[in-house]
Amino acid sequence: MRKIKKFLLPAAAVLMILAAGIMLYPALTAPKMPPAELAAVAVDNLLSAESLTFSTESKLLLNNEITPLGKLNGEICGENYHVQGEVLGSRVNIYQLGQRTLRQDSLTEQWLDLADGELLTNQSLLGDLDPRTVFHLTAILDATAADTEEIDGEKCFKLGFTPQTADGYYEKYFDDLACTLWINAQNQIRRAEICANAHAGSQSSTLTLTCDFTDYNATPEITPPVVAPNQQQPAA
Repeated sequence: MRKIKKFLLPAAAVLMILAAGIMLYPALTAPKMPPAELAAVAVDNLLSAESLTFSTESKLLLNNEITPLGKLNGEICGENYHVQGEVLGSRVNIYQLGQRTLRQDSLTEQWLDLADGELLTNQSLLGDLDPRTVFHLTAILDATAADTEEIDGEKCFKLGFTPQTADGYYEKYFDDLACTLWINAQNQIRRAEICANAHAGSQSSTLTLTCDFTDYNATPEITPPVVAPNQQQPAA
């Protein structure tokens, strides 16, 4: 009888620990804030980051046909930006250093040294240079939390909402917007997907922009390319 009790007591303790773990598991994996508040905090952390690395991919679905628009990688460090990749089949390699722009010609591979801040005043170009521009929001509506998912091995909370942008740029061309965020344990956006839908008669289109963000406040300083004097050219 004593041997049975000696066996049952440890076994009961193990069962109690397992039961407690099962009860606590949802609390450990659930967000500590309501979806709208968590989204607002994550967006604020994105906009206030001193530096980060990003990759973006955009595509257009028009009448059930998908057209790739662009695929870019870049770094942001303070007021300096670097982005390279492809947009509409053309190679892109751009440095924005304060008000100075260095743009590599895709054919000659020579650098154009611009100083008029063109990229900083062109909304569509600025969106390619800094994908955070779409997250200047006036409202986060209908926020709902979904399940957790892993992004590159990092567990993230997934939630969706309807955004209202501050400048109304997307709202000018699309009927509705939907945003999905993947937020890690540090309340940082690891991935964002924005879907913009438009309808004209019998035609419908959806623009999808997917952004991955990493290296929050840990991106190295951006070093511009060395441009030989005979490579500097005025803007066309």
